Amino acid sequence: MGTDSPGQGPEQDSGGAGYTGGNTVMTYVIGGILAWGLIGWGLDSLLSTRWLWIAGAILGAGGGYYLARQHKLTRPRRNRGRGPGDNT
Repeated sequence: MGTDSPGQGPEQDSGGAGYTGGNTVMTYVIGGILAWGLIGWGLDSLLSTRWLWIAGAILGAGGGYYLARQHKLTRPRRNRGRGPGDNT
């Protein structure tokens, strides 16, 4: 009796890495929105304004997505079926 059964080896990945990567990207974006929105809210309180929390939230969303791209968590572009030597 072998201990190897079909479908349980590390080479039998069902695509869970893409799901985990998507969750991580969403965590970066939501964390950026919350952190920079909170910073904007604090600055709104100090400066008696009402719009800095919105600007902070937008900046945080963009910053979170940027960090996810830098950590290569987003999906790469596909080659559209062409090989590396096809220039047609």
